[in-house]
Amino acid sequence: MKKKIICIAALCVSLFLASCGGKKEEVERISGNATGVNYRGVEYSPYDTTVTEEEVDERLASFCNAHAVLTEVTDRTDVQDGDTVNIDYVGYMDGEPFERGADSNFDLKIGSGSFIPGFESGLVGAQLGTTVDVDLTFPDPYKNNLDFSGKPAVFKVTINKINISEIPELTDELVAANTDYSTVEEYRKYIKDSLAAQKQTYGVNVKKTTVMDALIESVVFEGIDQADIDKYYESSSSYYAQLAQVYQQTYGYTFDQFIYYFFGCTTQEDYDALLRKNAEREVKRMLVLYAVVDAEDFSVSDEEYKEAVAQYAKQYNMTEEEFLEKMGNAQVRELIKQEKAEQLIYDTAVEKTAGE
Repeated sequence: MKKKIICIAALCVSLFLASCGGKKEEVERISGNATGVNYRGVEYSPYDTTVTEEEVDERLASFCNAHAVLTEVTDRTDVQDGDTVNIDYVGYMDGEPFERGADSNFDLKIGSGSFIPGFESGLVGAQLGTTVDVDLTFPDPYKNNLDFSGKPAVFKVTINKINISEIPELTDELVAANTDYSTVEEYRKYIKDSLAAQKQTYGVNVKKTTVMDALIESVVFEGIDQADIDKYYESSSSYYAQLAQVYQQTYGYTFDQFIYYFFGCTTQEDYDALLRKNAEREVKRMLVLYAVVDAEDFSVSDEEYKEAVAQYAKQYNMTEEEFLEKMGNAQVRELIKQEKAEQLIYDTAVEKTAGE
């Protein structure tokens, strides 16, 4: 879920709508020039979209594990690796309980890696009905709460019950009872097709990114206005700030968690630096697209124009009339041409052969 990228055309529309005070009759472009734009035949290394049988088997194993049946242990009282224990626990930091560090009647499989390193292994050997102290240190960084990164903590854990998981055999009956498929082979095919579709989608995104990065790297840019980079930065910063609020309201994410999950950034400074780097890339990409649009002299049909207006109006929650009043006919047609330019770059890109 990291490093989401705003569609260039959508971001351009967003910037334009934010800056304009009325209908524009002329095409507006950012400052600067791109020279040496050899946009046909850009070479790239393709992403491997092959789905292996091992990957399918892993999904099937997870399916069986998800339908394991717990059976209470009665012939011993010590916790062992692989057991599923029912526990109560309270976490302490500097002698004080910390927020979201406690739970009761929680089923935890020892060895699953569900908790931070040291928690589960610290319960091995604990006796049924006893309370043990588990001393450990939070990972650094700790993505669920960056404030805890690298800090020591003590968990007081009570062992309520010890169970073992009985993993069912993968059968047609298990599949039919828990999926929309009747047989193991049908379900296997579904998983394989799903993985293939996911990899194909990811592969397309990887291709677009690597092709454009390679093209930008080969081009000479002149006359870029820092103010244009700043506008892209401010627009993306505002977009992600709003998205972070959605995730906070929906999932309880803090902003630090949001920027870590989406961007892999552990500090606000790193996040700002990444957005500024991306903003510069987007400005350069726009200049590349201008060069392609000018070289190709694309036409825009009435049907393409109508479809684009409807799409953008819906995207920005406007009527088509409101959108055109803000955007203007000429700018809409320019955006369509930029999309065509971008697609041409990707369509004519050439895969590198093995060993290159």
